[in-house]
Amino acid sequence: MHYFAYGTLLVEESMRSVCPSATNKGYMRLDGYEMAFGNCSKPGLAGCTLVPKTGAVTYGIQYELSEEDMAKLDNAAEVPDEQWVHLPITLVDKSGNEVPSSTYIIPGNPEKWAPTPKYVTPILKGLETCDFPAAYKDFLRKLVDSAMKQPNPTTPG
Repeated sequence: MHYFAYGTLLVEESMRSVCPSATNKGYMRLDGYEMAFGNCSKPGLAGCTLVPKTGAVTYGIQYELSEEDMAKLDNAAEVPDEQWVHLPITLVDKSGNEVPSSTYIIPGNPEKWAPTPKYVTPILKGLETCDFPAAYKDFLRKLVDSAMKQPNPTTPG
C-alpha cells in the first residue's frame, strides 16, 4: 500500500514509530492541491489538509506500507472517527512518471485553524532533510508562520 506524507510525517523516524514497515519510495509531487491547516472534527484541534487549487503543488514522501501498518496509521489518524479521511491521488515522481497513492485530508470544508507549535515542529524538521525545491520549502515555512498567527474561532463549549 502507498501513502503520501506531506505534513507531520516528513521525518522518516516519526513515520516508522507508527509504521515499522514504512519504506521511503521517494520524494514526489502532487499537482492541483495546496497544503493548509484546518480544524478537525475534535474541537480545538488543527491539522494539515490539502485544498484543491489550480496551479498549486504539494511535495511529500511516498511511503510503501504493509496492510497492517496502514491500519495502524488509520487508527493514529482517527480515520474510523472521520478525523481525517482517505483521498486517492496521483503523484508525479522525479522522472515525471505518474504514481498512484493515497493520503489523508480533513473531511468537508474545514475552517482555517492555527496549529500548535508541537504540531508544526515535525513539519519544519522534515523540511531540513527532505529534498524539496527551495521555493517550496520557503512557501511551506511561510505557510506555517502565517497559520500560527491565525486566530482560532471560539470553540463551542
